[in-house]
Amino acid sequence: MATSVSAVDQRQRPTSLSKASYVPLAVLAFAQIGTSSDSAAMNLATASLVSALGATLDDIQVATTLFSLIAGAFMIAGGLVGITIGLRRALRIGLIMAVVGEVVAALSPNIFVFTWGGRVIMGLGACLITPSILGLVAALYQGRQRAIAFGTIAGAAALSTLSPLALGLVMDTTGFRLTFAIMAGYFALVLLCAHLVPSLPPAGKSSHFDVAGTVIAALGLGLVLLGVSHLSDWGITTPQKLCPFSLFGLPPTLPAIAIGLALLGMLIPTEQRAQRRGNALIPTAFVGSPGVRAGLTAVFVPFFYMGAVGILATPYLQLVTGFTAFQTGLLSVLSGVPMFLLATFLPKLAPHLSSRLIIRTGFALLAVACALMAVGVQAHGVNAALFCGMTLGGFGVGAVNSQANNAVACAVTKQEAEQSGGIQGAARSIGLALGTALAGTALLLAMGAGFAAQAAAEGIDPALTVKASEQAAALMSDGSFEALADQWGADEAQTAQLIEAKAAAQATAMRLTFGGLGAIVLVSLIATRHLAETSIPRERKAPAAQERTA
Repeated sequence: MATSVSAVDQRQRPTSLSKASYVPLAVLAFAQIGTSSDSAAMNLATASLVSALGATLDDIQVATTLFSLIAGAFMIAGGLVGITIGLRRALRIGLIMAVVGEVVAALSPNIFVFTWGGRVIMGLGACLITPSILGLVAALYQGRQRAIAFGTIAGAAALSTLSPLALGLVMDTTGFRLTFAIMAGYFALVLLCAHLVPSLPPAGKSSHFDVAGTVIAALGLGLVLLGVSHLSDWGITTPQKLCPFSLFGLPPTLPAIAIGLALLGMLIPTEQRAQRRGNALIPTAFVGSPGVRAGLTAVFVPFFYMGAVGILATPYLQLVTGFTAFQTGLLSVLSGVPMFLLATFLPKLAPHLSSRLIIRTGFALLAVACALMAVGVQAHGVNAALFCGMTLGGFGVGAVNSQANNAVACAVTKQEAEQSGGIQGAARSIGLALGTALAGTALLLAMGAGFAAQAAAEGIDPALTVKASEQAAALMSDGSFEALADQWGADEAQTAQLIEAKAAAQATAMRLTFGGLGAIVLVSLIATRHLAETSIPRERKAPAAQERTA
C-alpha cells in the first residue's frame, strides 16, 4: 500500500558537498539540544505538575511513557518523510510542532491536555526533528567533515545532559509553565535560524510513501515498548494492582510484546514489496548489511546504558541516600562533561584513529563503569566507586557516540544515509526506553525476592514480613522504612531487623542489576565485529627522489 506525496523539488541533487559550511551544523546542534532538553524538563516537572494540576504519579508516568512510545514508534517514519518532502522542510515542520507542543504544555489547564495535547504534539515533532538532523548531516557533509559533524551532534546531545541544572532552577522557582514556555521560545529561535540550512531536493526515488510499512512498524514497535515499559507495574505472569485488565488470567504485557514482535516480523515481506514500488520505510540495505546492524548496535547500546543508569542511580541517590534534586543534577557533570568532550572533539583531534577500535573501547569502558557502580552501592548509601563509575561511563558513551552515527552512514549509499536518520533516531529512543524499563523491572523483582530471602534468614516475624513485602520492591531510606515499621506495630528490635533486611536487599538488587547491565554491554561487543571503518587513512609521504648520477 502506498500513497502519493508531492515532493518539493525534483532537481538533480548535488553529488558532493564535501566543503560545506559549518553554519548549518550549528543550527542542527541547537535543535538537538532542544529535543534532549525537553526530556530533561519533563523529568523535572513531577512535583510542579502534582501541585499545579493535581496530577498523580500514575498520570505523570503515562505522560512520560506516551512520549517514549510515540518517539520509538514513529521515528523511522520521520526519516522517510524527510527524504520524501525534503529534509529541511521536515525539520521546519518538526520545529513548528515542538513550539506548539511546548505552548500547549505551558498553558494546560489539566493533566489530560498536558499529556494528550502537549506531549503528543512534542513527541510527533521530535519524530521529524531527530531524523532530519541526522539526515542533513549525512547529506551536507562528507569524509572528515561528516565525522566532525556527527561528533558535534553527539556532543550537543551530551551537552543537554547538563540542562537540568538550569531547568531545575527555573522549575523550582516558577513551576512547569514558565519552564515549558522557555522551551517553546527556544524552539522558535531555532526555527527562525532554520533558513541557514540549505534546501536540498528530496532524495527519494519516487513520491510514494510507504503507508503499510509505517503502520506495521508503528504498531509493532509501540506494542513492544508498551509491554516492556509496564512489566514492573502491570506484572509479567500475575496481574499487579495497577494492571488495567487481564487476558486469560495474564497481564497484557507479554501478549503485547508477542503481538508487537509478530508485526515487526511482517515488515520483511512488506518492505520488500515497498522497495520495488518506491520509497521503502526500511530499505533492504539496512536489513541485509552487517555494517548497518553493527552500527545500529553502537547507536543503541549507549542509550540503553543511559536509560538503565538513569532509573538505577538517580532514585537510589535521592530516595536512599537523601541527595537533593540539585545535588543529583550536579552529578550529571561527572558523566556529561567527558561525554561532551569525547563526542565533540575526538573526531576532530584523532581522525586517523580506528573508529572500530574507539567504539569497542567505549563498550569496554561502559562495562567497567557498571562494575564500579555495582561496587559503589552500599547497604545504607554509596561510596566513591559509584561516582568513578559514572565518570568512566561518560567517557564510554562519549567515545561510542563520537563514531556510531557515522558508522551507520558510511555503511550505505548517500541516499540511504540520509534516510538512516529515522532508523538511528528509533535506535536511540528504543534503547533509552528498553534500558529504563528492563533495568527498573529487574531492580524491583530482585528487591522483592531479596527481601523475602533476607527476612527468612534473619528469622523476622512472618506476619511482619508479609506486611513489609508490599513495600519491599520500592527504594526508600532507612527513616522512611522505620516509620512504616512503627505503623505495623514492630518493636525496636524487629524494626532494626526489618531495616537491615530492606537495606541489604535493595543494595544487593542494585549490584545485580548493574552487573547484568555490564554483561549486556559486553555481549553486545560481539555485534560490533562488522562495524564500518570511518577513520581517515594517514597520507604516506612520497619517497625522496634519488640523486642523479653524473
